Amino acid sequence: MVLGMLSVLAAGCNELGLSGRTDGARADLRTLGVVAFHAAESVDPQAPGGAAGPGPRFVVEARFVRYPQSLESEVREVLGLADLDGLPPADGCATRTRYPGPAEDPASRGAEIELLDVGRILVRGGGAEHALPVRTFPDLLDVMSGVTYGGVSPLPYIAGRRYDVRGESDRSPWVSVDAPPAWEDLRVNGLTAREGLFGTFDAEPRLDLEWIPWTDRPSDLVLSLSWIDAGGARRSLVCHPVDDGAFRLPVEALDLLPAAPELADLTLRVERVVRVSFPLDRLDEAEALFRVSFTTPVR
Repeated sequence: MVLGMLSVLAAGCNELGLSGRTDGARADLRTLGVVAFHAAESVDPQAPGGAAGPGPRFVVEARFVRYPQSLESEVREVLGLADLDGLPPADGCATRTRYPGPAEDPASRGAEIELLDVGRILVRGGGAEHALPVRTFPDLLDVMSGVTYGGVSPLPYIAGRRYDVRGESDRSPWVSVDAPPAWEDLRVNGLTAREGLFGTFDAEPRLDLEWIPWTDRPSDLVLSLSWIDAGGARRSLVCHPVDDGAFRLPVEALDLLPAAPELADLTLRVERVVRVSFPLDRLDEAEALFRVSFTTPVR
């Protein structure tokens, strides 16, 4: 399996604690576990079937990785942590660019990235419980293999509810994370976002967002505007609004957006993220995330 440009190898564990290594311990290896709940909604009223549906697509996944410390940043990016680690200050914005390029042969890196098998993982929430399905990727040229957990969840997504995860063994305690609300109330420049954002910049170059704040639990609110520039690179403007119900994109941030002919490629994404760190036997770091996102084109 290839995560980004990293090759990963399968390894065994005992439930949510790592099994002992027979090849000798390496001081430069780290272990990281991430359990991610994600309720994602994408709306484009002009696309076939793109109007708002019955609700967000709910995915629950888990990854447990052992890797050399030199690859810390790459691993955190692949697991969806790097963007959250590097958020701008409150109400601030920053640009990010990803350049297209040929895929790198993972064998050429010689990286020891192990995607760990930790046994059965149980999740519960919304009055139901089930085991995350296991997806095993077989060896390919002896450099790619691994085990991942989860996919589209049969559990219902219910805003404000608590969701729990643990290993099937009785020795593993439940870890809990709260579900943020969906973006039913989001308005952009006075328009209801889920009904489509048309002529957003016609009157004047501004972007004002309004929503109902969520004060039940500490969370991060992340706003992203992304587009593909003339050179084919994926660019994005990422902001970190305070969850107080209103945010106006700063003038200096508006100046970074593409010119009018490129606005058809402009996409708005807004999400709330709850992060919970928890101790896990023999893991250096473990984290549970609950993300609720809404994505729509800006025209």
